[in-house]
Formats: sequence, structure tokens, C-alpha cells
Amino acid sequence: MKLTHKLCAATLLAVLGAAVAVPNAVQAADEPASWSGKGSINFVEDTGVDQPTDPTDPTKPVDPENPIVTPPVNPATGPLKVIAVTDLDFGTDNKVTPASGSGWEYSAKAAQIEYKDGTKVASPNFVQFKDTRADNKANKHTVTAKATAFTNSENQELKAAQLNFSNVKLVNGADQNQVNETGVKAVQTVETDGTTPATFVTQDADDKGFGQFTLQFGDTADNTADDSVKLWVPAEGNKLSTSSSYTSTITWTIADAR
Repeated sequence: MKLTHKLCAATLLAVLGAAVAVPNAVQAADEPASWSGKGSINFVEDTGVDQPTDPTDPTKPVDPENPIVTPPVNPATGPLKVIAVTDLDFGTDNKVTPASGSGWEYSAKAAQIEYKDGTKVASPNFVQFKDTRADNKANKHTVTAKATAFTNSENQELKAAQLNFSNVKLVNGADQNQVNETGVKAVQTVETDGTTPATFVTQDADDKGFGQFTLQFGDTADNTADDSVKLWVPAEGNKLSTSSSYTSTITWTIADAR
């Protein structure tokens, strides 16, 4: 029995020795005329100042020497961010007339984007945002809007007014394949109660949603840029006043939807 045990152990050592020796033999037989090195790269979050892309041509590269200065850029940093939003200008010369049907309707003018050199260009009203999270998870998010009541300096409100958006389109100038078309509503209504959010984008696809996006309302190419955001004021409960301007704050929010 002892002899058998010793023989088995010797045999095992011989097998192990042969297994250990094989890699060395392979290495020694490698092609002498070539050798391999390694390449490596690591990524960190971008903390620089974002620049809006030209909404009239989102594929146009941003000129760092002549960036867009109006609308202003959100100075906060982070991979999930609303970058810039145009103000909605419904005009200063709207005449007080009898209500048409059950109320009054006013259209927002096309936006005017301005570059650092003073150049101004007509543009659709828009919201630019980004989702550049790069953590091996899906870039799922929502984009919503809330609006406060239109109020003048005498604290008079346009009661139950609504903002109606149409011809809504989402563009990614770098890669349109990142746009989830089924997650964008072509029309949407925002109540001006300050609390009710309206969802414009629901990005729930696993393989989309990365990059910088422009949510635009209308297009200068088909003359819908000045007819795609409308303010509806119901006649019931409202008496229009010319004493001062009515203003509202529209807040756009991008939120994680993973």
C-alpha cells in the first residue's frame, strides 16, 4: 500500500510538471519578428460649460469663438441637464377685443437666437437638454414642463390659461438614431397652475437617449416656427387688462427614468 501511494504521488508530480512546462514552451516558440503592447483609455464626466447647438441646423458644429449667447446657458454642470430654453414672446400689441368663441388665443413669435458677435437668427422656440451618463446603464429619462399663472403687476391672473404646443420635434444633431420617436408627443398642453407637470419626452428605450438634444416647436423651413406655441385664455372668469404685462415662468426638467 505504501508503495502504491508513492507511485501515485510521483505520477501526479510528473503530470503537473508537464502542464507547467507547456506555457513556457509556447512562449519560447512565439514569432520573433513581432511583439505586442497594450492600449488603454479612461473616461471622466465632462464638467465644462455646455454650448447650445444651432436649432436651425443642429448638425452644425458649435463655433467656440462665436457661441450662442441668447438664450443663456444653464451654468450648472452634470450629465443630466437642461442646457438652454427660449423665452416665449406672445407680443406686446395684442388688442383687447371681444372673445372669439369661448376665449382668446395668441401665438408666440419665433425665437431670436443671438451669437457672441451680435448676429441674430430666427429660430423655432426650443429646449435643449442632454443625457451623457456613461455608466453602462440605459440613458432613460423624461422631460417635463410646469408653468406658473400669467400674472401682471396688479396681481391679476389669466385664470385657467393654457400653453398649447404643436409641431413638436426632437433632434439629436450628432446621431438621430438616439432619438426614441415613440417617446415624443407631437402636441402637448401645459396648465398654468404652477404645479401640474406635462411630459414632453419619455425616453424608455434601452439603446437610445444618449447625447445632446433639441426639443423644438415648429420649424422655420415650413413657416411653423411662429405658430406652434399658443396661449389660450378662456373668456369665463377673465377680464383682460392693459395696465401692465402678464408674465409666467415655465420650468423645464429632465429626470432620471431608469
